Amino acid sequence: MTGNADIEILQALNRFFVLNDHEGKFILGIAGNPLFRGFPIFFSLAALWFSVDCNARRSRMLLGLLAACLATLLSVWVQHHFTPHVRPVLDPATRIRIFDPKGLLEWYRKGSFPSDTATLYFSLVAIIFLEKRLVGILCFVWAFVTVGVARVALGLHYPSDVLGALVLGPGLVWLFESIPQLRTLSGRALGLFQTRPYIVHALVIVFLAEAYNLLLGLQGILTGLSEIGALLSAALTSRS
Repeated sequence: MTGNADIEILQALNRFFVLNDHEGKFILGIAGNPLFRGFPIFFSLAALWFSVDCNARRSRMLLGLLAACLATLLSVWVQHHFTPHVRPVLDPATRIRIFDPKGLLEWYRKGSFPSDTATLYFSLVAIIFLEKRLVGILCFVWAFVTVGVARVALGLHYPSDVLGALVLGPGLVWLFESIPQLRTLSGRALGLFQTRPYIVHALVIVFLAEAYNLLLGLQGILTGLSEIGALLSAALTSRS
């Protein structure tokens, strides 16, 4: 069930930002353009990683990136297995103006809580904030507008979906950072490549490229492995 405040905020943002198709295209450009919405965040992450040759910072960032990855995958899993409400654009009861270029609505998952896009971005912003607070605050404002307000205005998410992402993403980053054993493991893992740091740099770049595309490649691999496991389980069951 969705609360009245959730629906009222959704409808207010939709009325304000999506008055017609022209406004819809503009807001979609903000919410759907990966380069526009992601440049400040991914630029800041890369700058923090390469600006100082500091293993302590890089081990913290590696731990944060792992937490961001797990938080995003968890949000996708929750969307598939727990649906407290239907995505606004798929629910006629929301009475919002729907801007749907090229049949995008056919792609969207029915569940929308919590927002996986917002989970990823807020997680990455938390990593930046822990290293550079002012930059982190600026990136948070940017992410809040581009993956929060804009996507709610288009009806892709309820405000509670974004709020859930704001709790899940940064919460998991903070949790990982607060466990001394994980910090130690991250530092040791980075130390294993002390003589070949280019390997870690390359892996971080690959991860950021994957995160830029919302971890779709990793999601596909996990889905494929799950399907293979189901087939093997079915085959073993049929033989027994």
